[in-house]
Amino acid sequence: MLYTFHIKHLPDEFYQYKYFVTYEDGTTRWCGDPCAKYVATEQENAAFIIGGHTTNVIPIDNRIPIHDLVIYELMIDDFTAGFRKDMAPIDAIKKKVDYLVDLGVNAIEFMPWTAWRGGEFSWGYDPFLFFAVENRYIEDPTNPLDRLYRLKILFMELHRRNIHVIMDGVFNHVDAGLNPGRGFPYHWLYLDPNDSPFTGGFAGAGYFEEFDYNNHCTQQFIFDVCKYWLDTYQVDGIRFDYTLGFYDSAKPDLGITKLITDLKDHLAPTGRDNVALMLEHLTDNRYQAVEDTSQIGASGCWYDRFLYDVPQQAIDSHINSQLVRVLDSGRDFAAGKGAVTYIENHDHSTLVNRAGGRDRWWKAQVPLIALLTSPGAVLIHNGQEYGENYWLPASGSGRVIPRELNWKYLDDTTGQRLLALHQKLIQLRKSHPALRSHNFYPRHYDEKMTEFNEQGYGVDESKGIAIYHRWSTTEDGQLEYFIIVLNFSDYDQHVNVPLSTNGMWQDLLNGGEYLVEDYRLPHHMINSSWGKVFYYKG
Repeated sequence: MLYTFHIKHLPDEFYQYKYFVTYEDGTTRWCGDPCAKYVATEQENAAFIIGGHTTNVIPIDNRIPIHDLVIYELMIDDFTAGFRKDMAPIDAIKKKVDYLVDLGVNAIEFMPWTAWRGGEFSWGYDPFLFFAVENRYIEDPTNPLDRLYRLKILFMELHRRNIHVIMDGVFNHVDAGLNPGRGFPYHWLYLDPNDSPFTGGFAGAGYFEEFDYNNHCTQQFIFDVCKYWLDTYQVDGIRFDYTLGFYDSAKPDLGITKLITDLKDHLAPTGRDNVALMLEHLTDNRYQAVEDTSQIGASGCWYDRFLYDVPQQAIDSHINSQLVRVLDSGRDFAAGKGAVTYIENHDHSTLVNRAGGRDRWWKAQVPLIALLTSPGAVLIHNGQEYGENYWLPASGSGRVIPRELNWKYLDDTTGQRLLALHQKLIQLRKSHPALRSHNFYPRHYDEKMTEFNEQGYGVDESKGIAIYHRWSTTEDGQLEYFIIVLNFSDYDQHVNVPLSTNGMWQDLLNGGEYLVEDYRLPHHMINSSWGKVFYYKG
């Protein structure tokens, strides 16, 4: 039986509530509202607001394809901790929009904003209410009614500045909690929580309570969650966390495959078929995620091999032939799909920390050049651009703790140099379609080789040099070509640089022009831990 309650004539206020459930055996229990839009985390109460402001989020004017995105991964709490003072974190982000525009990014991937339990610090990967924003992100005691309004205003400002908004969606598991009335309400609304159709086993879980996508209640619930954020908040993409937890290749009509299909069917009639639907699909097989992305139908997937291999080989000052396949990050994706590449993210120690600290900041240069000149969407972790430096344990205590960004690093020489390099490379990438294309040579490089191929491309392990070719057609119909040369070693190296055509080439990274007459630059010096970005258009 459905009971409907009508509440009238309440004064403007933030109200908290729970459902009081009486079961057939006479047992009673307080339970939360699984569809609540507001949450008061201290008691894990649902909430609603009478009064306050409201608005509709205006979509971004020109949503661009995934391979054109330069994404900034932003942890709301850490990003704002150093300057927000008494402001709600969501409000504080607006103070840094000019900074992000100057950096050059055109998308922000917010680490999860959906509400977690208990009010303690979290990264947000332990959600329990999926329609609600974590209260600590949107609460301002001086203005308690304008909570979700704050998020809408932020998204409006980002869209006005042509910055895409990407949601980090955690839909493979849920924090059910240990006690009735606390935790995921759809778990506790059942007298025996084991009877809940929402929680149970499905695929490769292991975190909190797994969502059971064998039940269509779960499938519909998560679909409705995604529609809410896509339609009401006009988000421009969703990064689906740990999709191995709800992917079963034998069940294409369930889990992430069904979810992606339904979302694409929902978005297409509204002209939003270019919303980025990205997977975090971290398989043990280096390239299984590429194949699964095509099977699932997603726009792309996170590409961890770039994170592991490219920085480490720069840190070690030694490369191997497998590097070519890693740099060719667009390989084997179906048309219109691609990788999301990164040299740093929230799950690992920062790059300069891995390299030995900010005194060895230059070790970040070659990975960064590689990142911005390889195929796929690019992701930059907050603070990477000026050399944020912290160690992150792989598990256990000390992993999920506050790490306030050190904005003071922007004022020292290391921070200024790294920021300038990020800005320059991002601008190059945004200005040249060849650097955003899937085109890459050598595509099928023999990994048994330890030297360049006959054309002079690939890797020379003894010198620590990698050379690859990118190209595309520009808006005016002309072809543009890039030859990228990277020196992973600690020594200046001289190489014969192969160039795909004769004529006047420019080095867009260092400056200078070179007249090429024999399809190569002979005995050309490449500085240690550095590179060249040769460009020709014609």
